[in-house]
Amino acid sequence: MATTIQDGTGTKYTVKIDSDNRIYTKSITESQFDNATRRGNAYNINTEFITITGSTETPLLYLKSNEDTSLVLSAWFIGTDADSGTATRLSLMRVYTNPSSGTIISSGTDVTPVNRLIGSSNELQAVVKKGGDGFTVSGFTTTPILYQTQGNDQRNFGTVQLSLTKGSSVVVTYQHYGLTSNDVYTGFQVYLSDTNL
Repeated sequence: MATTIQDGTGTKYTVKIDSDNRIYTKSITESQFDNATRRGNAYNINTEFITITGSTETPLLYLKSNEDTSLVLSAWFIGTDADSGTATRLSLMRVYTNPSSGTIISSGTDVTPVNRLIGSSNELQAVVKKGGDGFTVSGFTTTPILYQTQGNDQRNFGTVQLSLTKGSSVVVTYQHYGLTSNDVYTGFQVYLSDTNL
């Protein structure tokens, strides 16, 4: 006796099987990032331009997750502009994990994450601060988890796939060499991980 497979929504559509006994199916595949964006759980975090005049390693961005689910940093972007002076080498960006103190944490300027689903009322539960000249940071891991050179008047964008559990954090620092001043921005594309897709 033949078994018939029908659509479970009540339309009574049946599956198609070809002469090689293959069932015809149609599927839609999307990445976790696309799924999170569609549900209003993906965000852009951007310092916008910060003018840097000092020559020491300077904290630019601090991000601490207060979400119950993992916060995935899927992409990291960097941009520089308005360089003054003569660079002796490429500038350097570093990302460290779990800093414990510093003025960027205590008194940095608040950064508002922007939801990538236009019109969504969802808000990212996180502490996001930007710094710049005169700001400090300490207590982080001594080896950066990300390490990136940055040219003058350039933009870089790349996938990174880092994940923050609740209470964990990262800080992005910047250091130029030979320049007297330049503008720099940095940020992340982030989304909330959902294992029950």
